[in-house]
Amino acid sequence: MTTTTAVAPYPGVSAEEFARWRRIADDVAAKLAATALERDRANATPVAEVALLRESGLLGFATPAEFGGAGGSLAQALELSRVVAAADGSIGQLVTYHYSNGLWTYLLGTARQWEYIARGVGERGWFQGSVSNPRDPGVRLDRDGDGYRINGSRTFATGVAVADYITVLFYGDHAVNVVVPPDRPGLAFGDDWDNLGQRLTASGSVTFDNVEVRPDEVLGGLAEFTGDTALRDGLRGQFSQLVFVNLYLGIAEGALSAAAAYVREHGRPWFEAGVETAVADPYHRQLFGRLSANVAAGIALAEQATRLFEDALAAGAALRREDWGLLALRVDQAKSVATEASLDVAHQLFAATGARSTANSFGLDIYWRNLRTHTVHDPVAYRQREIGDYHLTGTLPAPLRFGTTPETTAPATGTTS
Repeated sequence: MTTTTAVAPYPGVSAEEFARWRRIADDVAAKLAATALERDRANATPVAEVALLRESGLLGFATPAEFGGAGGSLAQALELSRVVAAADGSIGQLVTYHYSNGLWTYLLGTARQWEYIARGVGERGWFQGSVSNPRDPGVRLDRDGDGYRINGSRTFATGVAVADYITVLFYGDHAVNVVVPPDRPGLAFGDDWDNLGQRLTASGSVTFDNVEVRPDEVLGGLAEFTGDTALRDGLRGQFSQLVFVNLYLGIAEGALSAAAAYVREHGRPWFEAGVETAVADPYHRQLFGRLSANVAAGIALAEQATRLFEDALAAGAALRREDWGLLALRVDQAKSVATEASLDVAHQLFAATGARSTANSFGLDIYWRNLRTHTVHDPVAYRQREIGDYHLTGTLPAPLRFGTTPETTAPATGTTS
């Protein structure tokens, strides 16, 4: 490994350069959209899809230019991920999770460890997967000298079967975070993800049979961090929520576009409407207007929350608990709006497209299946409860260590709306 100099992790690219990356993402999305339904039904491991992301350069977009990437910001990366998700929700999930895993390496690793993985992404096109479900504890981590041995299994782990490097997170009396290559002896993938939606995310089971973890593969950044490590580690969870938010909104944008195209090309006016075309139906126009406005509101909130996240990340050791809590509230609000707005779109689009649009040949159900599958990843009611708690009692959210109850935070002044 090489020694890291001071490198800004997510500086962002210029507006002109970002417009070029938007065109690249649009091209990738068009290729994915052309075969999305066919590939969804085949339910194959997304090897070709990850190769497409790699060849386009999107995997390295949020990696510093010094390490071979484009140097994009997190906000820019999430906007590109929405473009991909609109075309194919599964591949949108893969690319957003990849960006998230890169951030985890930055937050949890030493500068040297982060550079090693980031160079792999930027210079060699590595795709990052993770084994991180905190409610699936069937893995044991045992000391082996200065390293560890992993044994057990997890029932699902997104992207690991097609990953070039894997982050594994363990939760217990204290968290342990490691990175391992997928060809490490004893590591096996089940290829058994066969769910209602998000079928091309390679989210099958993973088994560890005495898998070696070398000392330099144990992420040690938190031990060196001079600030509040709970807040630092808690940023990881906040970004995960932003990943979910942008994934849902991207899929919703794709659903709205597909429904509008169907109405234009195949729609027939209801006889009571008194109009000659489906697009002239005032109820259709009102419905699309309402759904589009809600998605746009979700995107605006998501972008504001991401800017707050970038501020919190830039604060480093100076990040205050109050600022962390206010960030969490904004992320909670974005999660609430995105979840409800996207599910509303996926459900209500059939009210405009009509009975014939339910034919399997059109495949409009893919948006509902994908959203319904992922939006139960974690209950949005708990995010809404945090928002309500703050407005009623002034209590800010605090970092939650899995398996425990949240720490309490003193009431804060002011409101977040």
